[in-house]
Amino acid sequence: MDSQGSGSLFMEDFGQKVDLTRRIREVLVNYPEGTTVLKELVQNADDAGATKICLCLDRRVHGIDSLLSESLAQWQGPALLAYNDSVFSEEDFVSISRIGDSKKQGQAWKTGRFG
Repeated sequence: MDSQGSGSLFMEDFGQKVDLTRRIREVLVNYPEGTTVLKELVQNADDAGATKICLCLDRRVHGIDSLLSESLAQWQGPALLAYNDSVFSEEDFVSISRIGDSKKQGQAWKTGRFG
């Protein structure tokens, strides 16, 4: 078949597509208030096999003169920093690239397997 002519057949990946920014916005809007973020950080560390997790409150406030948008000014500090001693694996990279398709659902030992 002539792939260059006017009668060419264009092929496209088949499947559902997710608007990443819309999906992240939905997760953030529906995220419960309170200590849930801290629990999620501990769950993520546990899932990754970490033996240590550190939390640091960074009280610094950064300048706002060179921001791309004035709306970013409110996010210039303070901040909660989180660290664990696990190594980010290739499987982790694959997992975060598939929003809404959690591999943890079939892994009973994973703390955050329900979401």
